[in-house]
Amino acid sequence: MEPRNAIVTGASHGIGPYIARALAARQMNMLLVARSDAELARLAAELGGAVKVSAAAIDLGSPQAARQVADAAAAELGSVDVLVNNAATEPQTRFHVLTPAEIEYVLQVDLISPLLLARLLLPGMLERGYGRIVNVSSLAGHTSFPHTEAYAAAKDGLTAFSRVLHSDYRRTGVSATSLILGPVKDAGVSARTLAETGLTASTAFSVSPHKVAAATVRAVDKPKPEMVVSVGPARVLKALMDYFPRLGPRLNRLSGADSLMTAVADHREAARTTPAPPNNAQPV
Repeated sequence: MEPRNAIVTGASHGIGPYIARALAARQMNMLLVARSDAELARLAAELGGAVKVSAAAIDLGSPQAARQVADAAAAELGSVDVLVNNAATEPQTRFHVLTPAEIEYVLQVDLISPLLLARLLLPGMLERGYGRIVNVSSLAGHTSFPHTEAYAAAKDGLTAFSRVLHSDYRRTGVSATSLILGPVKDAGVSARTLAETGLTASTAFSVSPHKVAAATVRAVDKPKPEMVVSVGPARVLKALMDYFPRLGPRLNRLSGADSLMTAVADHREAARTTPAPPNNAQPV
């Protein structure tokens, strides 16, 4: 089999480099996408050798971003077999404080650009009879995680998109999988937020970024509409929180998530001398 070609968005920070390394270990050529040009270049240099790795510094909050990524992939890779929509942003601020532009930016990065990019790549996947679309989602909406309204809305939308896309195209060789993540330790927006604020949080219920990367590879090898990546009986807990909507908020109070995220929101809001432009939201 010829090497597969993959796109990984949000590749410069958080779990993105772990996913990219896992795909490189499977001999996939890659286009790495994020806003951070220098960090992308370092990761591309690290992974390049046995596989072809290119980088494209593109802000997925732009309405033109999906087309820019697809064009860069066509120029660097030719065809695309695997799309990992990992890029995300989460301002971690009380919802009523966010500006309309900030809310739109979250939805553009976390939901609209992934959908548009999948749409642009889907015809080529259908023509070749093979494609894997892996959308990195979150348990935030299921757990009612504090101060994540726009993020949770986008991630739940991404999960719904994956379900329907997987069902509609399952007989064509093209699949879509939603990786529904719980907290991730030592990587991603949570780790950077704690470093920024000086706060601490328990990692007892967090998964490692290596586990997320391994789940991404499984989604390529044995695709399912949904894969919950968390500790313990994650799918059972997710189902319980869906059936009992008050369970998530109670767990947040008991675990200290409420007080932690309130402190984060206080920190962020204190730093806002003027409404922050939308690209001040931290990329994942």
